Amino acid sequence: MNVNALGLRSKLSAAIASAVVLMGMQSALADELKIAHFMPSMHPMDRGVMTPLAEEIDAATNGEVTMRIYPSGELGKGPVQQYKRVVTGVADIVFGIPEYTPRQFTKTGLVHIPGLFANGTEATNALWDNIGLIEDEFAQAKLLGLWANNPSVLITRDKPVHTLADMEGMKIRTPNPVMAALVEAWGGIPVSMPVPDVYNAMNTGVIDAVMIGPSGIRSYKLNETGKYVTTNIPSALDSFYLLMNKSSWDGLSDENKARLTELTGREISLRGAKAFYEAGQAGLKLAADTGLELIEITPDAEAEFRSKMGPALTAVIDEKGKQSGSDAHAIVKALGGQ
Repeated sequence: MNVNALGLRSKLSAAIASAVVLMGMQSALADELKIAHFMPSMHPMDRGVMTPLAEEIDAATNGEVTMRIYPSGELGKGPVQQYKRVVTGVADIVFGIPEYTPRQFTKTGLVHIPGLFANGTEATNALWDNIGLIEDEFAQAKLLGLWANNPSVLITRDKPVHTLADMEGMKIRTPNPVMAALVEAWGGIPVSMPVPDVYNAMNTGVIDAVMIGPSGIRSYKLNETGKYVTTNIPSALDSFYLLMNKSSWDGLSDENKARLTELTGREISLRGAKAFYEAGQAGLKLAADTGLELIEITPDAEAEFRSKMGPALTAVIDEKGKQSGSDAHAIVKALGGQ
C-alpha cells in the first residue's frame, strides 16, 4: 500500500473517530424524558396533549430535549400510582387524575363541585386564575398542566334514568368522591373503580351505570356496554394533571426550562380541555349513531336532583376544609368567580 493510501486511510479513521465522539457528546447533552400514562395511545390526551408537546419541545430545543411516551401503563399498571411514579422518578412526566389520590389533592378536588362550570374550559381557566390557592398540593413535583373535562354523563346498562326515582338502588361507578356523595344522596350506590375496569364491570353487571365525562364513551368503548345516556343530570367534572419529576426538571438547562415553560402551564391546559370537549362531542355522537338513547331530564327533574344534593355538597365542602386545613367554602367561591 502506498504512502498516499495510508495517509487517506488515517484521515478517514480520524474523521470517523471525531464523528463518533461528537455524536456521543450530543447524546450526552440530550435529555430524553419519559412520559407515562395509563390510556391507550390513541386516547385524546395522548393525541391532543402529550404527542404535540413531545414534538414541540424537540423542535424548540433543536433535539436537546426529547420525550418518549409510554402509554397503557407501560411504566407501571394502574392510574392510582401515577403521582407516586413521578415523585419517585419512575417516570419524568406523568399524566394523572387528582381524585385517584384525593387526600393529596383535597383543595384541587373542589373544582369538581357540580354547578360551578358549564364546561371544561371555564373550569381550567378558573384553576389557573386561582392557582395560588392550590399549588402547594403539587409541591413535590413540577406542575406542567392542570385542566378539566366536561361534566359527567350517566350511561346505564339496561334502565333509562329520567327522574331521581329511577336511580334508586342502582350501582353506579362514580369518577370522584364528590359524585359518590351525590349518588348516595340520590338513592344510588356509588362504586369506585379505575375507568379501564368499567367496560367489563358494565358488561358483567357488577355495576348498573357509570358516570363519566362523555369523551370516555369513545375512549373506553362504553357505547358497547349501555343502552341509555342521560346527558344533563347535575354532575361534577374531572380534573387532570401533567406533572414532572423535580430532579428531571432541575437537570434541564435554564434555556430549556424556559422553553418547556412556554409550552406548558395554562396554554397546554386549555389544549387539554379543548381536546376533551371535542372528544366528548364525538363520544355522544358515537353513542347516538350506535343506537343508544340520549336522554335529557326535564327542568322539574333537574330541580329535584339539585334539591337532594344540596346537603351532601355542603358536607363534602366542610370535610375537604377539615382535611386540608383551609377555608374550602372560600375556595369554591373563588373558583366560581364569586
